[in-house]
This record gives sequence, C-alpha cells and structure tokens, in this order.
Amino acid sequence: MNRLINIGFISIGHWYTDDSGVKFKLFSHHSTKNVLYTFISNGVVKYIGKTSRQLNQRMSGYQNPAPTQTTNIRVNNKINTLLRNNDRIDIFILVDNGLLKYGNFNINLAAGLEDSLIQEINPGWNITEKKSSKKNQKIKDNNLDITVPTLKTLEIKLGYAYYNQGFFNISKPNSKFFGNDKMAIEIQLGKSSTKIISGYINRTANTNGTPRIMGGKEFRDWVQKNFTQNEIMKVNILSPVSVQLYK
Repeated sequence: MNRLINIGFISIGHWYTDDSGVKFKLFSHHSTKNVLYTFISNGVVKYIGKTSRQLNQRMSGYQNPAPTQTTNIRVNNKINTLLRNNDRIDIFILVDNGLLKYGNFNINLAAGLEDSLIQEINPGWNITEKKSSKKNQKIKDNNLDITVPTLKTLEIKLGYAYYNQGFFNISKPNSKFFGNDKMAIEIQLGKSSTKIISGYINRTANTNGTPRIMGGKEFRDWVQKNFTQNEIMKVNILSPVSVQLYK
C-alpha cells in the first residue's frame, strides 16, 4: 500500500453496504477518466484495475453488475464478503493527466502500469493468465521492490514567505510538469509518511503564469515543524497533480 501512495495513488472514496447491497462513495474525481484504481482493505491491496470511462461509471459497474459481466459480479461478491465481516475497503486512484509523452506520442499511464503492478503485487481479486503455485513467488505489497521514477525532483529554499505563508512557487522551466490553474493537487508530507493533504495550483498569482502550489495551513504547520527558515525542501513531482515533499 505504501509503495502505491509513494508513486502518486490517492484515497478518494470507500465501499459500504446498506439494505439494497454494495455501495460506493467518492469524495472527489467522480468524472475523472483514464485512471488506475485499486481497492485496499486493512493495508492490503485486493484489486487493481484501469478505466478510460468516468470513475463513477466504472464503480457503478461493480455496484450493479449486469448478468453477463462476470468480472463485475465476482468483484461485487468479494466486496460484499469483506464488508459483511466489518472490514473497510478504501478506493485509491492514480490520475493520468495526459502530459507524459514519448516523442510526439502520449503515454497512457494507467495502461502502462496496470500489468506491472498486478504482476508484482499479485492482488487476490485479480485473475491473471498464470498464478504461481510457489508460495515464495508471491510478493507482498509491503516488500514490493519496484521503481517508478518521479517526473523530476526540485529543491525549494524555504525563505520567509514559503516558510510562513503556506505556499511555494515553481520556476518557469519546471512549469510544464504541473497541471492547469485551479486544479487540485495532492501533497504528500514526508518521504515515508502516509500523510496526504489537498492543495491547489494557482497560475494567476505569478505574472508569468508559473504554478504556485497552495498548501494552506496544514502545509505551513508541517514546514515549521520539520524545517528551519532558509532550509532546503525537496519536491518529488509524482504527476502533474501530485507531489511528495521531504527534507
């Protein structure tokens, strides 16, 4: 689970049951397309999938599977069994903003990562062509050893404004790595921490249109707790809407 968070997966909802059966609740990204999603229970990755449709439409398939949708029926049953045992099931996603390219071609991040993650993590609800019968070949998520490179790592000097006002700016050469004005951005506080806060990208504060990452009070408090003024803060750019901050 932690490895998925470290490459940019964010928590956006959970599954629950009521009198009518299995239900999902999304706190954000309802209409986001081209995402890699995962269902996690008690820190264990249960299922990994991708969708080119809106996320709420894909989740609806698991909530109300049609009679011919065998995968949706199977996963619905798995979800229902866990929830009846009072186990929590969280929904995490990795957003593909279409900014990764190879030459002139866009790279579909979700499609490119899905097979590798399923092969390495071997989630219990995914059915692959070949499941190894040797127990020692099943790799547990917390021991997963894969490397997914960040888009870039930046160094930010925490001068007076950055140290006290809950934001930091991105230079013009690095502007292309970030999303558009007013887009939400997930900010992971610490390299091994699971603490993730929500901020947003402001491209109007600077006259040249470069991003200002607005983290607010939670970001300011974390900075003041972990750094002294004028220290260097490192920024791993995980995606155009996800960064990891550390010392």
